[in-house]
Amino acid sequence: MFFSSNTTNITYLEIILFLSLSLWTIYGVIYRLYLSPIAKFPGPKLAALTSWYEIYFNVVRDGQWLWEIKRMHEEYGMVNCSLLDFSSRLKIAGPIVRINPFELHINDVDYYDELYAGNTRRREKYPWFVNAGGSPGSSFETIGHDLHRLRRNAVNSFFSKRSIVAMEPLIKSKLSLLSDVFQSHCAEAKPINLRVAFSSLTLDVISDYCYGEAFGALTDENLAEIWSTTLSQVMSITTIVMHFPILYKILSWLPDSLAGPVMGHHRNSRKLVARILNHEDVGGRQNTIFHELRDSNLLPPEEKTIKRLADDGNIMVGAGGETTAQTLAVLFYHLLDNPEMLLRVKDEISTLGEDITWGRLENLPFLSAAVTEALRLSSVVTSRLPRVAPNEDMKFQEWTIPAGVCMTLFHGRLYRFPSMSKALLTIFFPLTTFIILT
Repeated sequence: MFFSSNTTNITYLEIILFLSLSLWTIYGVIYRLYLSPIAKFPGPKLAALTSWYEIYFNVVRDGQWLWEIKRMHEEYGMVNCSLLDFSSRLKIAGPIVRINPFELHINDVDYYDELYAGNTRRREKYPWFVNAGGSPGSSFETIGHDLHRLRRNAVNSFFSKRSIVAMEPLIKSKLSLLSDVFQSHCAEAKPINLRVAFSSLTLDVISDYCYGEAFGALTDENLAEIWSTTLSQVMSITTIVMHFPILYKILSWLPDSLAGPVMGHHRNSRKLVARILNHEDVGGRQNTIFHELRDSNLLPPEEKTIKRLADDGNIMVGAGGETTAQTLAVLFYHLLDNPEMLLRVKDEISTLGEDITWGRLENLPFLSAAVTEALRLSSVVTSRLPRVAPNEDMKFQEWTIPAGVCMTLFHGRLYRFPSMSKALLTIFFPLTTFIILT
């Protein structure tokens, strides 16, 4: 005989494994296309079948998934209508599509308050999405409703108007350093990158507020460039890590020289938080976010670990600073591009004289209008933020969305959908109050 019993056993095992895998694959295809709770929703079959469809547009096509979703809404937006007594088909943007095996995308801004409901209704985050940030202990990446509320309530007061007003001396000291940077570039006739400049400003403000010491980007041009590069890296790898979360674990095992500035930022957060929790920062400022969290009664001891609080620090310093920097860069660009509007803002501010405070600035109508419009145009949240209603079926138009299904809206285009223009003009842009810079 040419085959031994061992060879026969191996062959049988291979056949069993092959058949099992084939049956599992067939079952998966049938379930996703026909048996899934969201099988009834419109959308391409390939997207319903596999997440690799999204991976292709996000990774291979370098972030084109947003535009593919827009195309899905257009392609699957055929609705019956009656026009002049003739039955016809009118192509409009479809209100809801299935964009992957587990997620629905809704193209209706009126549904925003329903999807992102407040504390009175349970909403949870989608694990696959939030795990991309690499900071699972942060309130931003917390999945469960109750735990998120606990963590969020502990930091809410630090970003209240009262707390920000109390920060005015700190903010003014950093603005003075930024003014020095602008004057230096002006004296040398050197162009300045507004994104880098404002990222340096917000980094030094938020790091000082979090840890009691600024990172020093406003006085170190090299650090400013490194930080700007770090933020760009974070944005570029997020969509990849979303699909392959093991990459963050691999990066965490590597030294900074190989892992790059992203993991270096995470390690620095742990070091700074550890100093505060271990009371090793004697002589420094004690009225920072993490000093207050350390001594807070709002959090139980298990919520005050170095890793957990360092994760919060990663998000606060990274995302918190960058959103403000982006808005400032957009604001300055449009004002510099519109000299008449710039002059009007400057004239309005000059009426305050030397006594410039936030309380007085926020009462300037034209400045407030410019800031509001910059917030709209800056698109500080450029991706979707999925939510799950774990305990209730959701109603959307004629559709019933089963409990536990992931749903989302794209925040980055929230204020730019053509269908929104009329509502936006009545809510955000009364002509006597606001300006439009575009």
